Amino acid sequence: MPTPFQLSVVAPDRSVVELTVHSIVVPGQEGYFGVQAGHVPLIATLKPGILEYVDTGNQRHFVYMGGGFAEVAGTHVTILADEAAHSEEIDASKAEEALEEARRTMRGEETSMSREDAVVEIDRAVHRMKAARLAGR
Repeated sequence: MPTPFQLSVVAPDRSVVELTVHSIVVPGQEGYFGVQAGHVPLIATLKPGILEYVDTGNQRHFVYMGGGFAEVAGTHVTILADEAAHSEEIDASKAEEALEEARRTMRGEETSMSREDAVVEIDRAVHRMKAARLAGR
C-alpha cells in the first residue's frame, strides 16, 4: 500500500480539500501528472481540468479545477486553484449555460463575454461538465 501524504486544494473563496491521500493525478500545463508520497519536489502550473485523488480508504474522488499552481514538497502537496469544486457540488446545467454563452460569443453573437474570455470559459465549462458526470449528476 502506498505511503499517505497530505493534500490541500485551496480556491480563492475556500479550502476545497484538506486530507490525507495515497495518490493524486493533476492537470498540469504540459499534461496530466501523478504524485505519490516521496515524489521529487516541484512547482507546476495547472490548466483547467479534473484533479483525481485516492483517499486512505482507496476511494477515488474528483475535483474540478480552473487552473492554478501545484507545489509538491515532501509529505505535502498544495494546490492553489483559480477556482475549484468537488464533482458532487457542480451544477451541470449551469456549466451547460456558461458553455452555450461562450459558444454564442465565438459565433459573433451579442453577449456580455469577450472572445478571449469565451475561449477560457469553453475549456472550463467542458471540464465542469465532465466532473459533474463523474459524480453521476
